[in-house]
This record gives sequence, C-alpha cells and structure tokens, in this order.
Amino acid sequence: MIFGLLQIRLAVALGFTLMTVLLLGPFQGLEVHLGLSDKTAHAAAFYLLSLGVFASLPHQRRTDLALWVLAFAATTEIAQGFTGRSASLEDLLADAVGIVIAVLPAMVERLRYRLNRAPEA
Repeated sequence: MIFGLLQIRLAVALGFTLMTVLLLGPFQGLEVHLGLSDKTAHAAAFYLLSLGVFASLPHQRRTDLALWVLAFAATTEIAQGFTGRSASLEDLLADAVGIVIAVLPAMVERLRYRLNRAPEA
C-alpha cells in the first residue's frame, strides 16, 4: 500500500480545511484561472473530497458518508451568506452532483452483488 490510513485521513482533513478556506474566503473566480466553470469546479471539488472521505473511512457505508459530505456542502453555502458572499442553491446542486458521481459506482456494485446473490425465480 502506497499510503496508510493515517496519511489518507490527514490528507482528507487538509482537504476539508482547504475547501472551507476556498469556499468562505475572498476567492471567488479562482476556478477561471484553472479553466473551469464555477459549477464544474464545485462538482469536481466535492467529487474528490467524497472519494477521500470514502478512502479514509473504509468501514463506513458510503451513502452515509456522502450525506455527511453533502451536509458539509450545505453548511458552507449557508456560511457564505455570513461572509459577504452569496449562498447559492445552484452551487449546492453542483456539489451534490459531484458527491453522487463519487458514490454511484459503489451503489451500482452493491446492486450487482445483490442481484447475483438473489435466487433465480
């Protein structure tokens, strides 16, 4: 294994910290310098954050973890209203898209597993 669980968890904690600073700080428009639209940047950031959370807590259900990441997204959007930035439902939906894209393969795999174990009718 290249990285241990501790290193992954530290990287995820750093990711949450960085996301909080970027989402609440005076960094609007930073994604343009990366060649991304605002919504694409939101979806990509929460996709990567979700994957990190899934890797750092391997024995937890991914759907539960995805809900926690979504709660973090909603909290940051609400907090933006108190920092001079505007809270945006569209940004929250973009965050949710990134989270769903991260959790969807696991959900499909779980469905495949259940269908393969189901008795033939």
